[in-house]
Amino acid sequence: MAKILLLDFEDTDRNRLATDKYDVESRSTGWRSGKEEGLDLPAESDIIFYQLEGHGSNGRSQLHLDVHEALARRVEAGARVVCFIGGGELYQLTNIVGSFPGLQLQDVARPETILFNPRALFHVPFERFRASIAKAYKLLPAAAGEGIWEEGSDAAGKLEILAKSADGFPVSLLAGKGKGYVLLLPSFGPKNVEIAEFLLKDKMPLAADPAAASVEQWIESEEFVFPELKALLAKKDEERKRHEQTVAELDRQLLEAKAGGQDGFLKLLTAEGPELRKAVVNALRYLGWGKVVDVDEYWKKVIRNKEEDAWLIETDGASVEASLHKEDLIIVLARSDKAGATDDECALLQKYKGRRMQEFNNTKMKAVLIGNYFSAADPRTRGNPFSAVQVEEASKDGNGLLTTYELFKAVRAEKEQKLNKGKIRAQIKQKTGLIAIE
Repeated sequence: MAKILLLDFEDTDRNRLATDKYDVESRSTGWRSGKEEGLDLPAESDIIFYQLEGHGSNGRSQLHLDVHEALARRVEAGARVVCFIGGGELYQLTNIVGSFPGLQLQDVARPETILFNPRALFHVPFERFRASIAKAYKLLPAAAGEGIWEEGSDAAGKLEILAKSADGFPVSLLAGKGKGYVLLLPSFGPKNVEIAEFLLKDKMPLAADPAAASVEQWIESEEFVFPELKALLAKKDEERKRHEQTVAELDRQLLEAKAGGQDGFLKLLTAEGPELRKAVVNALRYLGWGKVVDVDEYWKKVIRNKEEDAWLIETDGASVEASLHKEDLIIVLARSDKAGATDDECALLQKYKGRRMQEFNNTKMKAVLIGNYFSAADPRTRGNPFSAVQVEEASKDGNGLLTTYELFKAVRAEKEQKLNKGKIRAQIKQKTGLIAIE
């Protein structure tokens, strides 16, 4: 069995692989441990996973400078090095795995827009763990053209591009070095060890037999191929190119669809602060209120405390100022937390409503708290963030409590033509206490 080294991983990650009967050791770089000492790589390690997650460098750019030369000799002899890049300085990468022409760590790419090489051996784990990508860097200074999945040459040969940003910059590279290779991957955060385990279990190139690979390289060369087989190979290549073009077009359409609304609505489930307020305002505007007023924007030229986040006005006839004084008004607060709602947050509903009633001389008002609570959890597993007392108080005061997940599901139901916008607005307007969109 291959000897595995985990570099800058947690002890729990090592224990996980050891439990699965892998022969595994772990080490820490001085950047992670904070110690000024050399890095001893076990001589028998032939598969090395390095987790670069932005550990403090303290300007120690010369630390471990000798490692990449020794590691390069091992790779030439057949070792495989896999690096998950989630932060840090470039020298924290190159001092360990060596450098490639133009290598950089620039401009974080949005994980959801990454395009994967459909022909790469690593396509399956990429697609399976796409949603877990925590950070992906553009690794080279120039974008690769559409359909191009190789980049330049270094001393050992071409760099295979495994994944690109939406604008074509490589975010994952495979560099062959003699009998081995160096693989640069995005960071999948806590899932990095699962990726490592997947590659080991599914016999990816980490455990490939070099002898078998070399036979494949020569046995299908033109010198050994009969004419009828050559025709089939040509047809296969043509079909593969057509498939790549189809996948590329579908990827383009997916990106457009996401940019056209999906990403904005997903922020209801992930965002906080000003970004969450913007997502809530956009969702409410989509539902067709006559006016959805962003309070910060409305008062941007006025020095005052901007307490609530939005106003909902059913009609669009009169000016905002006139509507505030005479029409039904829904005051919206957008809040988020890793835990549930607090009593203080819920109490703000009646407090702000009372102030606006007095300020606008209008009693036809309701306040609604829209909350992205338990925001770190999968929305499907989130419980009710509002206590029974909070729900009862909101109901007594004629106010509403609504989760962003409930709002997201309502938008999705409308897009699926299961519910119209008017019925969604009516439920938000009429229901008090905990609002469930039916």
